[in-house]
Amino acid sequence: MQNLCRLNQLQGPLKPLFAWLLIVLGLAIPYSASAKDLPVIDGHNHLMGRFRTPRGLVLDYEGAAKVALATMQRLGISKMVIMPPPFPPHHPNRYDIEDLMGVIKRYPRRFALLGGGGSLNPMIQRALQRGEVSPRLRKEFERRALEILKKGALGFGEMAVEHLSFNPRHPYEWAPPDHPLLLLLVDIAARFCVPIDLHMEAVPRRMPLPTRFSSPPNPRTLRPNIEAFERLLAHNRRAKIIWAHAGWDNTGYRTAHLCGELLKRHPNLYMSLKVGPDSRPDNSPLDPRGRIKPEWLELIGAFPDRFFIGSDRFFVTPEVPRRIGPPSPEALKILPQLPRSLARKVSYENARAIFNLD
Repeated sequence: MQNLCRLNQLQGPLKPLFAWLLIVLGLAIPYSASAKDLPVIDGHNHLMGRFRTPRGLVLDYEGAAKVALATMQRLGISKMVIMPPPFPPHHPNRYDIEDLMGVIKRYPRRFALLGGGGSLNPMIQRALQRGEVSPRLRKEFERRALEILKKGALGFGEMAVEHLSFNPRHPYEWAPPDHPLLLLLVDIAARFCVPIDLHMEAVPRRMPLPTRFSSPPNPRTLRPNIEAFERLLAHNRRAKIIWAHAGWDNTGYRTAHLCGELLKRHPNLYMSLKVGPDSRPDNSPLDPRGRIKPEWLELIGAFPDRFFIGSDRFFVTPEVPRRIGPPSPEALKILPQLPRSLARKVSYENARAIFNLD
């Protein structure tokens, strides 16, 4: 257990010129030639099998899993980590680990599970609405977190501290990263050597809502969160914190530079890589032609044990004629553009260590 919890040693940053030479000298070769034989663990995805419809409640996580399995077969993904999204308290389609256990039991070699997005996250939102963390709520939160692990989850997620709303059916959620219940969760995660998956838009200072988003439901002004996030990271260094969606930025501040500074200061910080057309292109790891940008190649190379693929796809049951979010397999395009040893780490070795997979 100590080996699993041992913190990675920081490595000095690669020189930007060297990072550029890695591309120029031919490491960005076709996927079929360099990385297709590598197993891929995709560490952040969602199965959507619960919907309230005019004809009644649809419950079909098995169907959603089959959609995911077909995608995995097509893209060469050997295993997926699935988790409930960070639900608010009264979301009509809220679910959690219990709804996904049947899928895990049926396909134990293809799926692994995080929990709490449908229970722990709403508890934090309720505490914020009430303006306090009562002893009763704290006890309930801890009991539920321990129950999630006892039922087989490999960690906690997805939790939200700055979650922008993209449309009227998509919730806005905010919590201070150093909220008392999140600090409690960090201590529980450290005790059991499991990760916490955290959704947070980067807001280093108070800023107006980006113009592409509507208010309401989003606030007109976003509150700073980086300093509080660093307090969360420093609270218990034995806890593994995953800052989800590196490369997917909606405020303009989740730059490679910011990611590097935080990784340098916090050895218990990890990041999942997401690339999608629904975020700002300037901070994407890939340029418009699909080539990895030098600053991102430098960043991943400087912290080779801290990144993994986390596509953040939503696999919806075929019983419902609805699709959520754009398909985003673009993160896989990063792998063939990395040196072989680094591609192996980002493809599966890091995720296997972070999630304690067999």
